[in-house]
Amino acid sequence: MDYALLTQLVETPGVSGREERVRDWLAGQLADISPETSTDPMGSLIGHIPGGGPRVALIAHMDEIGFLVSKVEAGGFVRVMPVGGVDARVFSAQKVIVHGRRDLPGIVGSIPPHLLKKDSGAAHKEALPIEESFIDLGLPADEILQSVTVGDPVTFATSSWQNEHAFFGKALDDRLGLFVMLSAIRQAAKIDCDLYVIASTQEEYGLRGAGPAVFAVKPNIVLALEGTVASDTPGLKLPANIVATCQGKGPEIRLSDRAMLSNRQVADLLIHLARQANIPHQVVVKNTGTTDATAGQTAGAGAKACTLSVPVRYIHAPVGIAQKKDIKHSVDLVAAFLEHAADISAP
Repeated sequence: MDYALLTQLVETPGVSGREERVRDWLAGQLADISPETSTDPMGSLIGHIPGGGPRVALIAHMDEIGFLVSKVEAGGFVRVMPVGGVDARVFSAQKVIVHGRRDLPGIVGSIPPHLLKKDSGAAHKEALPIEESFIDLGLPADEILQSVTVGDPVTFATSSWQNEHAFFGKALDDRLGLFVMLSAIRQAAKIDCDLYVIASTQEEYGLRGAGPAVFAVKPNIVLALEGTVASDTPGLKLPANIVATCQGKGPEIRLSDRAMLSNRQVADLLIHLARQANIPHQVVVKNTGTTDATAGQTAGAGAKACTLSVPVRYIHAPVGIAQKKDIKHSVDLVAAFLEHAADISAP
């Protein structure tokens, strides 16, 4: 696996609605594998690799959770609003980057324990709401007011790293999906379908980019590629009827979530291909979360849809962890799917 490529992906900023840097990077990557690319009005990037067989769309979203500048105080402190699901408990004291007229690194302000009153009680044990927090850029106020304006995107300033087993970085939801998509297309011995590649926008803000992109493409089959929650860390208590998605056991093949029931033909083909090639995988039924497959399934005339995800620990936090063998097994399975997509019968 080309983890230098994944490093570039996770370190390119792209908050929901401001995915242009990620889109430009991806357009360069698609140039050598897709003879046709376009950008739709929502900003989603669509590539086309013509072929015979069913019309298939692989979709992964470009956006990451983050923030938008909502106010710049006269003293230079920057206030923000969250974009996507960000837990206030992981926000305080983090290093961030405000992407204004230039990229400005700063930190989220926090109160040192020395300044907390001993009798302050439980109030100071709770996380300060994001709306009441502020970013300190450490610059003169007039310089900040010239460089930062309302609406500028803000991202966590996490640099990625890796060891022989794991990759650490921000925005693994869903830069991992994009990485799996690119890698699988390059790895597949053949592509047995008429393939569309969709890098969607605004997934973290309500699956907003997927529907219009899928509607324009009109695929028969939609496979969403994601980074999903790995529920295998200490202290998590899942309902008795839920099997945890774990790291090290391969990609998650999702049969249901909060908003979608997967098409069983697509899911069963993925399961069959995984078993045939001895690719570790996890078949999961859940009723939480959802993906771009939900919007793709019901756009226009509808499509046969399913989701395949890489398990990620600490999702929607400043840094997450993915196991390299899970990433590799996900690429292998999607490549096999592309080689056998025509095995799915027509409606």
